[in-house]
Amino acid sequence: MRKILRALLLPAILLLLLTSCNTETTHFNYTFKGEGDTWSGVYKQEASQKLITKKDKVTSESSKQYTFDLKYKGEQSDLEKIKQMKYTYKGKGSGGSQNIEAPVLAGMLKMGGSGTGTIEKEDSVIKVTVDWDGKSEEFELKNEK
Repeated sequence: MRKILRALLLPAILLLLLTSCNTETTHFNYTFKGEGDTWSGVYKQEASQKLITKKDKVTSESSKQYTFDLKYKGEQSDLEKIKQMKYTYKGKGSGGSQNIEAPVLAGMLKMGGSGTGTIEKEDSVIKVTVDWDGKSEEFELKNEK
């Protein structure tokens, strides 16, 4: 009788634990692209959000890794002639900016990182602004579907 009770008790406890703490993970892996006349950009995100349900309370945990690459569409030798530039990008869950003094090298036009918090969704739009030597250009990055 005790063996039967033990055999039934263990699965009942496991079932209770599984139903009281439920998790669901959603992945948000997107590539956003866009361009203007002089510059183009790519923002890549690998992110996940885990919804955790405990006793009728829902909480979430998110994590992300991202990169932003800005590219000059002209001759690379012209890029090095730029004396001063600033570029920014801003989305719902991401953003960054960088000021660069001459010489501007292609490797300086990349940013990346990881963290928690708000993540870009499929329909997000990331706004990019580039200011260089008295000129300015704005364009948007949209999800590559």
